[in-house]
Amino acid sequence: MGAVTKSDRQRVVVLGSGPALATAERDNTSFLLESPAGNLLIDCGGSPIHKLLRVGSEPDDLLGVLLTHAHPDHIYGLPSLLHEMWLYGRTRSFHVYANQPTLRGALSLLDVFDLQEKPLPLEFHVIPDEWQHLLLDNQSFEVRTSPVRHEVPTVGVRVRLRSSDEAIAFSADTSPCPPLVALAKGAGLLFHECSVVEPHAFHSTPEDVGRVAAEAEVGRVILVHCHHSLTRQPDLAKAQIAKLFAGRVEFAEDYGVYEL
Repeated sequence: MGAVTKSDRQRVVVLGSGPALATAERDNTSFLLESPAGNLLIDCGGSPIHKLLRVGSEPDDLLGVLLTHAHPDHIYGLPSLLHEMWLYGRTRSFHVYANQPTLRGALSLLDVFDLQEKPLPLEFHVIPDEWQHLLLDNQSFEVRTSPVRHEVPTVGVRVRLRSSDEAIAFSADTSPCPPLVALAKGAGLLFHECSVVEPHAFHSTPEDVGRVAAEAEVGRVILVHCHHSLTRQPDLAKAQIAKLFAGRVEFAEDYGVYEL
């Protein structure tokens, strides 16, 4: 097999792996999905163009961005992203996908900088509040969303690859809930938040992650949006998860690459 090129590679790149309070090592959680049919951002933290270039991804290859919810660490980079793509000379449409409350917040943010109508054409798509909604379908991947449990309306994401029929799931910020388990069912990779060490109504503990992963029968768990005490003692968190889930578990790192 020849070397992987930009035109044929498929991968998930972790552009940020940390919670809302960033550290020197971990920025706010966001992802890049790359495919031959075009690329998709999942959430949009700070300096998105800088991060894309750092991982060797062309900004103009972006189809759009999927915003999981309206908390600042997940959407505040959107104005910078659109402004810099205009500076790069982009003229074709850019797509923004979000549920109604998140889209309302994103539009307000763009209005602050007069970016809703310019400098490049934008297409806004409302994600409905339904399980396994088919959001995107192209020759490389299929994207489905489901509402998950958080303090503001939030969606989890499932990506199915056309090339292998493999699935990747992204929990977004959530505590365990039936739509998340269904969304993650059988996924080879589950990027799951692990924000708290004690039970919480809207975030997940290591035990919560283990329970979801086991029930969904996923292949491998990548922990993101993690509480700082957990990243300081990773073996403890892994041991708690292992009580419920026998598969591979690892902590994501910023700019970590997962080939698909």
